[in-house]
Amino acid sequence: MKLLNSSTNQLVDLNDQKITIYNCGPTVYNYVHIGNVRPLVVFDVLHRFLLNQRKEVVYIQNITDVDDKIIKAAAAEGISEKELTTRYTNAYQDIFQLLNIRPVIMPHVSEHIEAIKEYISNLIKIGAAYVVDGDVYFDISKVPNYGHVSHQDPNKLLEGVRKENKTNKKNHLDFVLWKQTTEGISWESPWSQGRPGWHTECCVLINKYAGDHVTIHGGGVDLKFPHHENENAQNFALYGRDIADIWMHVGHINVEGAKMSKSLNNFILVKDLVNANNANGLRWFFYKAKYEQPVNFSKQLLDEATKEVNSVVRAIAVARTYNIANDVFFKEAAQVADEFASALSDDLNLPNAITYLLSQVSKLNTIIREKKYIEANSLCCVIAKELDVLGIKYELQDHAASVKLIKDWKKAVDEKNYEQADQLRKQLVEKGLL
Repeated sequence: MKLLNSSTNQLVDLNDQKITIYNCGPTVYNYVHIGNVRPLVVFDVLHRFLLNQRKEVVYIQNITDVDDKIIKAAAAEGISEKELTTRYTNAYQDIFQLLNIRPVIMPHVSEHIEAIKEYISNLIKIGAAYVVDGDVYFDISKVPNYGHVSHQDPNKLLEGVRKENKTNKKNHLDFVLWKQTTEGISWESPWSQGRPGWHTECCVLINKYAGDHVTIHGGGVDLKFPHHENENAQNFALYGRDIADIWMHVGHINVEGAKMSKSLNNFILVKDLVNANNANGLRWFFYKAKYEQPVNFSKQLLDEATKEVNSVVRAIAVARTYNIANDVFFKEAAQVADEFASALSDDLNLPNAITYLLSQVSKLNTIIREKKYIEANSLCCVIAKELDVLGIKYELQDHAASVKLIKDWKKAVDEKNYEQADQLRKQLVEKGLL
C-alpha cells in the first residue's frame, strides 16, 4: 500500500506489519458537524482495510475534554465542565455507532494530566521550553525544521505579526504548553495552577499509546497549522524525529459551494442530518472524492448517494434471497477482490474502489437473472466483504424467520400456487429481500 505523505507530497510504501495511527478527535463542547466526521469515516476505512490485509493496527483518537471553549460553554449553560463534556462525549459515541465506526483507543485528555506535566518538564529540562510568570512556552528556535509539516516559512509568518503586540514570549511563534489560570477546571503544577495547552495533549497520548512516533498521523486539513506543526516540533525536540512517518490530511467540506465557517453560520450538525436511513449514504457521499480533496455538500447529493448505496445493499439482499431459495448458502469471503484492494492500496482511492464495486454489483444482477446461483453466491460474498471494509451496514437474511419466508415463497412458486406466491413475494419486497 502507498499513502501520500502530505508533509513531503510524496507517496510512501506502507510495508510494516504493525501500523500505528493517530487521528485528532473532537473537543467536546458541542455536537459534531459533517466536517468533523469526514476524517472519522476516512480513517475508519483505512483501519478496516489494513485489518483486512492482515496488518496489526493500533488506532488512537483523543477526546479533548479540557479547553477554553468547554469552560465558556459550560459557564453559559450554568453547568460543570464535566456535565458538558460527558453530554457531548456520549453524543459523539452515538455518532460512532450510527456511522458504524470500528472501536478505537479513545483516551480522554483529563485522565492524562500527570503525563502531560511530565512531558512538559522534560521539554524544559532539555531547554526546548521556558517558564514566564507561571506560563510555559515551547521555543520554536530549538527545532531546525519548524514549518516543514505545513510548508510554512517561519520568517514569513513573523512578518505578519504586528510588532506592537506585547508579549513575554521569546518569539511570537512560540506556543503555550501550560497556561496559568484558575478559571474553570485547573490543576496544580510545578509552574502554576493551570491547564495544558492543546498542542501538547496529542503528543503525550501518542507517546503513551504508540511510542515516540506513529506510522500515520491524520486529521482535517485545517489542523495542519498550527496544531500538527506544533505537535511535530515538540516531538522533534525530545526525540530528534518527526512524530509521524506519514501525515494524512483530509480535505474540508463546502456547503452549497461555500466553505463551512462560523462567520457564515453554515455548519451542519450530524445529529440533525443523519439517521438510520441515510447513515450509509453519508459514508458513500464521502467516497465520491479523494480524501485529500475538498468536497461540496448538499442535501441533494446526500440523497443521491443514499439512493446509490441502497441499491447496492438491495442487490446483495435480492441475490441472497435467490441463493437461499435455491439452497446456496452464504459463506463469508476472507479477502476483497484484487481490483478493489488495488484501488485502496493506491493512496486510499475511494472513488476507484466504489466504481469497481458498482461494476461487481452490475455483474451480480446479471448472473442472478441468468440463474447462476453458485457463481452469484461467490460474488455476493466478496461484495459483502468489500462493504465491510467500507463500513456499509447491510443485513444477511439468514435468520430463521427470513429463511422460512423465502422457502415458503419458493415452495409456492414450485407448486404453482401463484396466489400464495404473490402474497409471500409482496412480504419479501416490503422487507427489501426482493
